[in-house]
Amino acid sequence: MLSAPAIWRIAERLRGVVPPGEYGSVILAFTVLRRLELARGRPVAALAAVARAASPQARLETLIARLPAPVRGMMTRMEMDLIAPRLARAGVLGDVAAHFAALDLSPALYGTQDMARLFEELVHHFDSSEDTGAHYTPPEVCDLMTDLVFAPDGAGTGHALYDPAVGTGALLGRAADRLAARGVMVDLFGQEISPRACAICQADMLLRGRNPAHIQPGNTLAADHHSRRRFARMLANPPFGQEWRGIRPAIQAEHAAGAAGRFAAGLPRVADGSMLFLQHLLAKMRKPVHGGARVGMVTHGAALGGGGAESGESAIRRHLVDHDLIDTLIALPPDMFVNTGIATYVWILDNCKPAGRQGMVRLVDATGLWQRCPRSSGEKRREMTQAHIAAVVQAGTAGHDMDLIVQPGAEGAAAGWHAVTHDGSVRMDGTCALPLSRSVKGEDFLYHSLSVERAANCDGAPTRLTFTVDGADNPQAWFARMIQPFDPTARLDRTRSTTGCAISFARYFGAPSAPRALHAIEADLHHSMARLAALVEKGGR
Repeated sequence: MLSAPAIWRIAERLRGVVPPGEYGSVILAFTVLRRLELARGRPVAALAAVARAASPQARLETLIARLPAPVRGMMTRMEMDLIAPRLARAGVLGDVAAHFAALDLSPALYGTQDMARLFEELVHHFDSSEDTGAHYTPPEVCDLMTDLVFAPDGAGTGHALYDPAVGTGALLGRAADRLAARGVMVDLFGQEISPRACAICQADMLLRGRNPAHIQPGNTLAADHHSRRRFARMLANPPFGQEWRGIRPAIQAEHAAGAAGRFAAGLPRVADGSMLFLQHLLAKMRKPVHGGARVGMVTHGAALGGGGAESGESAIRRHLVDHDLIDTLIALPPDMFVNTGIATYVWILDNCKPAGRQGMVRLVDATGLWQRCPRSSGEKRREMTQAHIAAVVQAGTAGHDMDLIVQPGAEGAAAGWHAVTHDGSVRMDGTCALPLSRSVKGEDFLYHSLSVERAANCDGAPTRLTFTVDGADNPQAWFARMIQPFDPTARLDRTRSTTGCAISFARYFGAPSAPRALHAIEADLHHSMARLAALVEKGGR
């Protein structure tokens, strides 16, 4: 069987003809054309005819014009109408067509799954060559989200699976392959803002024997092109820090429409639309009366606690808590993604949680479950194995809290580990027990931001102080206990006080440092006092 590098070898003929960033469009487009002509009931030799033609460009244009409309749209989004004339003028279009005409990509040699894997390898090479990682979700993160979102589903079940920021389709494709191996069938849907990435995804769907029209082009936040559909299962890794200033009127209009729009819960900062994607996914969830829905989404850390109590981010998180929509939150290891080294998290949302999990959120700290990558790629230096994934899935779905027993290794990676049920015992064998999962009441993420006004200072202006108080505290009772006895003139301004929502892993997983020995503290104190006395003596001279 052919390998992706054998197909990619034609790039040598493209050198100096098209920019390296366009190699992918040429190679992927011709791969699709070759597969289509061999997959027909009666295979044709259309590309061979292009290679032999006196005018390869005219013959190729005729070939593309006879394709079904969805495939013509793919070729347009891959900019073949611009690239083909450039290849023709350089005199290499016939050579490119001949190269692909000689490749055996027939269904007899490449079944649907084999062809999908080959195409995915080509796409990954294309993404890596541009060194952006813009459409790339690490395969282990794909697997983790897939296993958690489809945890309730056994062999023989089937669902519609949707990705609102589908990129080149790697997340949907890998999920479909993983689910097929366990007998779960999915119908794939998505939308993508980048025309070229959308075309690649549509081509991938076509080669998988699926409907490419289920992948729609366009900005999902500005206009939902699957507006009439709701989905039982959804996966998403939307871009971090995507600004939505250019579509602000459309977003604000949907926010003003309340429940009739997608963004009723709140509007995040205009510099980052990731929580708009989260609300979009909420709006696409199948209703509980029809069986409910589960969602897996990757975000950065700001989605958990960014913004103050009055911010749109806080309002969105409070909406999730108030409606009991968060099932599980996973802190991923750092340095997992090609294009960012910041902390990342996986949200698992469920609008039909089983009775034993209602009102609760399972937090899983997976930051210690990783190994070094054999070869770094961009910012990606760490990866999760299938054993790591299985442990996280177990921790996220179990009905009890779990700990991680770790044997420290080199460079921060564990030399050995295993997950156990949390029982509060202290280990005496030299290993370290770290919290892996904790079940937390959703309401524990709420807090009060209280404004306290104190008496006027010398210039006559009152002093205002803001205090962050646990959500379980009654604001007035807290004020009477903590402020009033020490400042009878102070006043709690309820009009300026509000309730916020933030999720902190450190609150539940932070390892408290052991207190220093008293003699060490005394020694430091004596040393500091001696230095201070010396400075005072020196200054008095």
